[in-house]
Amino acid sequence: VDIPWPLSMRWPLGAWRVLFAPKVQAFDGSHYNDAIVARGAYLVQGLGHCGACHTPRARTMQELALTDLEGDDFLAGGGPIDGWVPSSLRGNPRTGLGNWSEDDIVQFLKSGRNLRTAAFGGMTDVVQHSMQHMNDADLLAIARYLKTLPSSDPKETAYAYDPAAAHKLQNGDASARGAAVYRDNCMACHRSDGRGYTRVFPALGGNPVVQGKDPTSLIHVLLAGSALEGTKSSPSSFTMPAFGWRLSDQEVADVSTFVRASWGNTGAPVSAEDVAKVRKTVTV
Repeated sequence: VDIPWPLSMRWPLGAWRVLFAPKVQAFDGSHYNDAIVARGAYLVQGLGHCGACHTPRARTMQELALTDLEGDDFLAGGGPIDGWVPSSLRGNPRTGLGNWSEDDIVQFLKSGRNLRTAAFGGMTDVVQHSMQHMNDADLLAIARYLKTLPSSDPKETAYAYDPAAAHKLQNGDASARGAAVYRDNCMACHRSDGRGYTRVFPALGGNPVVQGKDPTSLIHVLLAGSALEGTKSSPSSFTMPAFGWRLSDQEVADVSTFVRASWGNTGAPVSAEDVAKVRKTVTV
């Protein structure tokens, strides 16, 4: 497809590069006291270019930080990409990696799944074509480096599991907003306790994606589904079916609100208007 004028002009990129692109220079890991952490920083900031998705951008499209030395914006969560919202890779206790161990991170990068969540959207390509082929030493280095990054939101409280929603569902009480939709469409895989099945169907309680400020990713996966392909270390493939063809915008909003407010989650309610906006951008 031809790019229309004036977007087809290339010379503005030269000006943008002068303003925002860093000078090419060798990686300097001297400010990291641990050689493994330094190796992780090199992989994350360079070859992995994790910030391209997971760091927020200015209106002029440059990343707000290119390394952890440039502030807490680095890897603090990016804006929507192809209908998915990359989450924070910092130590945020609810919406980032604050409650993850180094092994949680390694397992996720190697297999696309761990006891807390599963890959979706663009991250499935990252795991399939890149991360699963890395050796354990490099994956550990990445994990150890990410665990050095403090939370970007000091006001964010730690996650604590709350069994109240599970008890109600187990006792046949589906009176909460979205609970009946959850019972009829989601509970067989994600269970009444929201804990799913480890490395098969991801937990929803405490899941950073579920609790994020922007519910776009949650809405997207409900509408269009997602496929978790097998990897070398976890060869089984699992698929979440699409529900957009049979659930209305209001029903998707209701079940999204339910999972964002259950099992100790603290996500804000979702409206039918929020769902309608995402529906326009995805294939259902």
